[in-house]
Amino acid sequence: LGVTYLYKNATKLICVSKGIEANVRQKYGLDNATTIYNPIIFPESKVEKPKDVPENYLLYFGRLEEKIKNFTLLLNGFYISKVYENGAKLLVIGDGSDKDFMLSKIKELQLESHVELLPFQKNILPYIQHARCSVLTSRFEGFPMSLIESLAAGTPVISVDCETGPREIIQNEYNGLLIENHNETALANAIKSMFQEEDLYQICKNNSQKSVEHLSLTTIAQQWQHLLSEK
Repeated sequence: LGVTYLYKNATKLICVSKGIEANVRQKYGLDNATTIYNPIIFPESKVEKPKDVPENYLLYFGRLEEKIKNFTLLLNGFYISKVYENGAKLLVIGDGSDKDFMLSKIKELQLESHVELLPFQKNILPYIQHARCSVLTSRFEGFPMSLIESLAAGTPVISVDCETGPREIIQNEYNGLLIENHNETALANAIKSMFQEEDLYQICKNNSQKSVEHLSLTTIAQQWQHLLSEK
């Protein structure tokens, strides 16, 4: 009731994803909600590969928070995929309260030789550009910018179909793989596909950047300009 009272008379209520907009409209009956996505700046060129990364790796970058990011699913899926038997590694970049939890889970699965952790990197672009693909296993999101950053850098993605955001970003088997959430087998199969099915991988990689062209800073700025100019 309080939310409805506060926002019902606003000219527009801006949401960062259509999923959030739909929830706002349904839950609070706010018909003045609309969506304007967060913009992304596209890298101008490919940068040099960092010296501290594996040769071939799956990348997760973001906060280390189990309750939101679901590293149990990520590590179990990676373990089941067995891609590390052919030299692929999981590179995890970020800081957070659940680093020790992740380390204990890695040890439990005997993945110490196959998972590498690095702290937060101010310039994440080189790590994204040289990854085979990036991965997201969150229980929920708003509009996950890690997926957008990956695609804008030309790196395909694997993501669970959580609420909200990924289904608005990923076109399955076009720019990445969108899978059922909380499904370790589905995640493992997606990881295997990205590392072993070269034709599928190249399709997703070739379509990565153009699939998020509509999120360029210029396009999003024009949407804001149009909104602010409405009477």
